[in-house]
Amino acid sequence: MTNNQNEGFDFTDPVGTWRMIRDANLDAWAKGMATMVNTEGFSKALGLQLDTMLAATAPMQKTITQSMEAYLAQANLPSRAEVISLAQRMTNIEMRLDDMDAQINEILVAVRALAAAPAPAAPAEPAAEPAAEPAAKSAPRRSRKDATE
Repeated sequence: MTNNQNEGFDFTDPVGTWRMIRDANLDAWAKGMATMVNTEGFSKALGLQLDTMLAATAPMQKTITQSMEAYLAQANLPSRAEVISLAQRMTNIEMRLDDMDAQINEILVAVRALAAAPAPAAPAEPAAEPAAEPAAKSAPRRSRKDATE
């Protein structure tokens, strides 16, 4: 089989010819669009168009938001604001729990350090007189009930 090629054109492969035409077209369009899009005028025009569309759809968006909130209230479902508020509260609770967990871990480390430390030696003689202690303990306790009766 011989390939009859005349300046890049192959008579035996019509699909290849269309592919070459398509690729050349795509390259030309890509270069033209890149040139047009990378201008300041295009950016300003596109920004103006987007601002206009947003301004035109703002009343409709407000109406849709109000009707959606009314529907959610009738269906006894939370609105977006209520879900956001709940998420913020849960995040706050999680942060507080993390802080408490860190404090508990610090206390646990301190308790373990105290438990690992050797116990102080007991004194050889008692410091207080033994006769004074029973007198102090034998005094009756007073309660509020006794005072009101």
